Amino acid sequence: MRVIVSARDQEDLHYEVECILRMFLPQVRIEFAQEGEPAPEQVTILTGEGAGSRNAVTLVLPGFSGTEQEPAGESRRDTEVSVCRCLYRLLVRATGKEIPWGVLTGIRPVKLVRELREQGLSYEGITERFTGRYLAAPEKAALCVKTDQVQQKAIAKAEEKGYSLYISIPFCPSRCSYCSFVSHSIEKTRRLIPAYLDKLVEELEYTAQIAKEKGLVLQTIYMGGGTPTVLEPAQLDRVLETVNRCFDRSRCMEFTVEAGRPDTIDRAKLEALVRGGVDRVSVNTQTLNDEVLRQVGRKHTAKDFFEAYSLAKSFSFTAVNVDLIAGLTGDTLDSFCKTLESVTALEPENITVHSLTMKRAADMIGEKEERLGGVSQVGRMVDHAQRRLGEAGYQPYYLYRQKSTVDSLENVGYCKGDTLCFYNIYIMDETHTILSAGGGGVTKIVLPGNRIERLFNFKYPYEYIDRFPTILERKDKLRGFDL
Repeated sequence: MRVIVSARDQEDLHYEVECILRMFLPQVRIEFAQEGEPAPEQVTILTGEGAGSRNAVTLVLPGFSGTEQEPAGESRRDTEVSVCRCLYRLLVRATGKEIPWGVLTGIRPVKLVRELREQGLSYEGITERFTGRYLAAPEKAALCVKTDQVQQKAIAKAEEKGYSLYISIPFCPSRCSYCSFVSHSIEKTRRLIPAYLDKLVEELEYTAQIAKEKGLVLQTIYMGGGTPTVLEPAQLDRVLETVNRCFDRSRCMEFTVEAGRPDTIDRAKLEALVRGGVDRVSVNTQTLNDEVLRQVGRKHTAKDFFEAYSLAKSFSFTAVNVDLIAGLTGDTLDSFCKTLESVTALEPENITVHSLTMKRAADMIGEKEERLGGVSQVGRMVDHAQRRLGEAGYQPYYLYRQKSTVDSLENVGYCKGDTLCFYNIYIMDETHTILSAGGGGVTKIVLPGNRIERLFNFKYPYEYIDRFPTILERKDKLRGFDL
């Protein structure tokens, strides 16, 4: 699709316009140009300047042609949002499909709620802003407001010099067909684990020394991946011993390990976690439909999940989380609802509901996606989960979106009572420094004025091992920041 933009600052529009197009037409190749011959698929954008002028967007698709106009805004941001609203309305007319988040393309909509609240807007005013300016559905605005309300106490506990530690274990027992994370099947990479752990321990020691020099206060720890429990008990002991030896945990509020795959969890590993001071774990089944599990490449059954969950609950963890995914290959609305009922009946402290990403769109949803009243089956799963978990006493405590999810839907973490995971809130709110160690880790440094700097580790285990000196050089840059 050719996109022709006639605007003074045309490149400012490229990102948001592309995001809107991708939400409706994820498979279309997009090319931005200043001019060109008419194409069978084309967007033409003309922005106005000055009082009384208008922004105009024309969309041409096979079998459809239309134009939408709005008065020009006073700022670049106003122009950007106006153009997106015009394009959105055209795409709704052309496809018969609506996106519940409207023209909101950011991955952290709750952060926008907080920023607007701090500017003096009431929740009613924020809701009007979401539904009017951004065309979001009232239900999504209400979800963001509720999440912000639940988050406020956690955000207030973030200390001025506080930080979180993220530890990456990028290995899994197998690679799921839907996975977009940096992780590798241990069937192929098991031989790398000892060398990887050697470097990880060294990076943790180095990171702890810098944090101590800067006078930082460790508040949360999160070990993810991958699947950390692919490690053997002795290997878990080694990583956890390093953390406890090198970092001051006297003001640390939680230590979470994403145990993840039920087929990697056993008593010896959970005992190692308890010895290491871990107080939160995830046991993630994603679905309780065995055929769906098989189709997506999970090597466990629903029975394995129930056994692993029961075992985890027999320990002294303060919270156990269960992850579910809406929209997996072969899953139906009825099947998803049955999974949700079974998991809710267990009363885990946290349940996280993810929307399927479209990394494998052709295989997973493609042309077979069912819609009812413009709403996808995945959307109906997500909406049902929100209603049902609310009835069961769960509250949304963190929320984020990914560009590649079906209908640009959200991922939401729900909690009972005060069992929320501080780390999940801090990494999404971006008002709290995250120091990361391990393959694929991203250190996010929050500086005065809420400016964020990022330091990236190499993604893949072999690269992390082979280029480790470069990782320490990058980590050394922390010493130069005013933390």
